[in-house]
Amino acid sequence: MRGVQRRRPSLYNLEDDLKKITVPTLILNGDEDEPCLDVSLYLKRTITSSALALLPRTGHTCNLEEPSLFNQLCETFIHQVDSGRWELRDRRSMTTSIISAKEDPHKK
Repeated sequence: MRGVQRRRPSLYNLEDDLKKITVPTLILNGDEDEPCLDVSLYLKRTITSSALALLPRTGHTCNLEEPSLFNQLCETFIHQVDSGRWELRDRRSMTTSIISAKEDPHKK
């Protein structure tokens, strides 16, 4: 497995393609999986059809560390998608400021 990650492109270089994703997407991450936290937040911000769930006190193998919670989150996600209750995020919520982009004095 050594060197596998090195050969693939960085997810940050795929932003234009990631923004095109409109299928329901669930991003699951353990809150103690430090190397993946920033990437998970990036994916959440970039994919408008995504949701991010952080599993407390778990690492990279959150499905093995907290299988009940992991399965519950997946089941809820699948149910929401199947019942048509999964929607794209409202673009107005996509700002890096706590002040809305419209009101942000730094954005001109």
